[in-house]
Amino acid sequence: MKIVFCVPPPEQRVGGLDSAIGALRDALGILGVPISDEVPTAPDGETVVHFHGLWQPAHSRHAKACLARGTPYVVSPHGMLEPWAWRHKWWKKWPYYKLVEQRYLSRARALVATAASEAGRLHHFLPRARVETLPLGLTSDARPDYENARRQLGWKPEERVLLYLSRIHVKKGLDLLLHALAHSVRSEPTRLVIVGDGEPAYVRSLQDFAKQHAADLLPIEWKGAIWGTARWPYFQGADLFCLPTHSENFGLAVLEACQVGTPALTTTETPWGTELSSGRGFIGRPTVESIRQSLVDYFQQPRWAAEKRAALADWAHANFDWKTLAPRYAAFYRSILSPIS
Repeated sequence: MKIVFCVPPPEQRVGGLDSAIGALRDALGILGVPISDEVPTAPDGETVVHFHGLWQPAHSRHAKACLARGTPYVVSPHGMLEPWAWRHKWWKKWPYYKLVEQRYLSRARALVATAASEAGRLHHFLPRARVETLPLGLTSDARPDYENARRQLGWKPEERVLLYLSRIHVKKGLDLLLHALAHSVRSEPTRLVIVGDGEPAYVRSLQDFAKQHAADLLPIEWKGAIWGTARWPYFQGADLFCLPTHSENFGLAVLEACQVGTPALTTTETPWGTELSSGRGFIGRPTVESIRQSLVDYFQQPRWAAEKRAALADWAHANFDWKTLAPRYAAFYRSILSPIS
């Protein structure tokens, strides 16, 4: 069995998507499943092409070639048909979907969802499609290291640190967090650290809001893009990770926070709305009022002790380790090949 990954250009997968695809590639490699980036030119009966993401003209061209050669393919939309994502620039997506994407998706051997909520929405778009739900897994073996991470970053022991670490994109809801933090009540020194970058004009609009409301906001650090291993001390040393997103099919950054024991504030528009609702995090709706209430709930609690952070990390590692998930992906790929083997 051989798997070919077709992925979006680097600038379109920076951050979570790049980490997710890389972690899956590494996990399958450990199982001895070879991964290639080259679409085969002839059918061999043992290759599955896995397309990651939508709205890529090259993918639909490759899919057409796969169909002509008898090579099966599967598609992971990675949340790009979620309600908010679908509404965003709908006037451009709707005709493209009807003319190109729908045909490409309907001919896939299967669609891959990362959570039950996404699977349901994919069934809405393509009722006859086979949809498999396969979660994403841990992107490293990082564990809690709160004290060391804070010393490394120069964060003071007496202050709470809220962390936003993701692409700075309108769907991620950083604007909601900034509005919610304005006039919020805090009982001890607190700062917000923002790690990530995005479209310059949008980032400037958020920075301008922060400057205009500096008297009502807590101190903010804009760190820019920090990916790779350098991002882990931020996750480990933060007191609360914040992803107040409008739309997230999985929310890999939430899992990354959990795996190092940092509680997350996120929204019902991620699968974590149910996973973290039993005291593992803070869940609101993607509105300023709801995010503000989640912050109130957070600030009313003492900072998490080492034992509580360790318990959250243990839960994440037990449920999302690739040692458990990678064999499920391998079995899925084998099932795609079985009708033609």
